[in-house]
Amino acid sequence: MDMYNWISDCVQGKVARKNVTIIAINEEGQDVASWQVIEAWPCKYTAPDFNATASEVAIENLELAHEGMTRSK
Repeated sequence: MDMYNWISDCVQGKVARKNVTIIAINEEGQDVASWQVIEAWPCKYTAPDFNATASEVAIENLELAHEGMTRSK
């Protein structure tokens, strides 16, 4: 709910910048890379089309604007 609330607040004009960690994992669930995103805020969100008759994977996209990024692993 934290991510949803952050996006919802930004849509309502209450933009809060946050430091974000993004972790890439492999198929075994092990961390393989990570990035620190500095002073980020959501600037675009795309929700999937939900189709009850399809067996497709639902993919959400979140685009962040930020003031810098470093790779930490």
